[in-house]
Amino acid sequence: NRVWWPMQDYFDLTWERIRNALASPEWRAALWDVWFNRDYTRYGQVAERDFSLRNWSPAEKFKLYVRKDIASQVWNYGVAPAVLQPISIADPYAERSIELAADEFLGGSGSSRGQLSQPRGIAVGPDGSLYVADTGNHRIQHFDADGTAQTAWGSFAAVDPGPAPGGTFNEPWGIAVAPDGTVYVADTWNHRVQHFTADGRFLGMWGTFGQAESPTALWGPRDVAVDSSGRVYVADTGNKRVVVFSSEGEPLGQIGEPGGGPLEGQLDEPVGVAIGPDDLVYVADTWNSRIQVFEEVSPDQWQPVREWLLDAWLTNSLDNKPYLEVSQDGRVCASDPDGYRALCFSATGEFLVGWGSPGAEGTQFGLPVGVAFEDQCTLWVSDTRNDRVAHFSLPGCP
Repeated sequence: NRVWWPMQDYFDLTWERIRNALASPEWRAALWDVWFNRDYTRYGQVAERDFSLRNWSPAEKFKLYVRKDIASQVWNYGVAPAVLQPISIADPYAERSIELAADEFLGGSGSSRGQLSQPRGIAVGPDGSLYVADTGNHRIQHFDADGTAQTAWGSFAAVDPGPAPGGTFNEPWGIAVAPDGTVYVADTWNHRVQHFTADGRFLGMWGTFGQAESPTALWGPRDVAVDSSGRVYVADTGNKRVVVFSSEGEPLGQIGEPGGGPLEGQLDEPVGVAIGPDDLVYVADTWNSRIQVFEEVSPDQWQPVREWLLDAWLTNSLDNKPYLEVSQDGRVCASDPDGYRALCFSATGEFLVGWGSPGAEGTQFGLPVGVAFEDQCTLWVSDTRNDRVAHFSLPGCP
């Protein structure tokens, strides 16, 4: 199970109380927050329980790794002979990993203009300004090219208990800017995409909660990207696909199908999606621990052309979602949230450079998530748990 219920409630709730709870909009909303966001705030309010960290600490997932030669002595499943061999676990990225300090930070914890709460997706506009999905504040923030906070728009509203008009959000995770300056936002837990003018004027939206029964039936879309012709690519994460739309939300096709790999074209928890300079589509195929690249073969069909595996993205966390971006010269940089680092590759998957470690110093990340190239030599990274975005000058550039 991904959610650990407090044991007292588990034993005390009778089926009658559960039925009564599900009949109540307040309880349904609270249970939704628990199961999909791991957020007990509303549940604690309706249950009159205190779930603060002082009184109850949520459990964290962990993995147990057992050497194959040891495991084969416990039961016979053919992994290795029962012979102890010296082993070493090496980081394949260690040799080309460096210590790289950010040369600028934006944000800081809070809800005032210019402050951030759990920022995730980021995007650079045609004028060099930066748009940030200020996820925890349920809004979008716009910084000019000099880093000065300009506009912010959005407030909280959830479609599950009632109306959520355009311009309101429920944890927006992904954001992209079209060549004409239109801003597209993945309004993740309202299961929809909204688009705005460059200064935040609402233009329209599409999408409802669903399990892929139609192109607009979305389940927790985490990212959005726009190609050179203005088509919009939506990472429909829960439905394990990428859906392609016109600039106004007309369905045009689908990339990928559900699958735990290793088949090409299958996707398992696709999150980050980015468009290369040649309009190839790059997808962070998270739970398959790989980047897949797709090309268009007809107006409504895309096929995989290459992929590469990553020694990363190894957990099933609901929060630690990787994003990626492609520079104009074809480099691919991706976040590795669980590794507290950023990783950059060539367009064909050769590892180039990585940096980062856990912490809050200038060379560290609390949780790196969104990435966006300012130009081919500079990169923005959203540092979610430190409530900031960091700007890096990449090595090897003039």
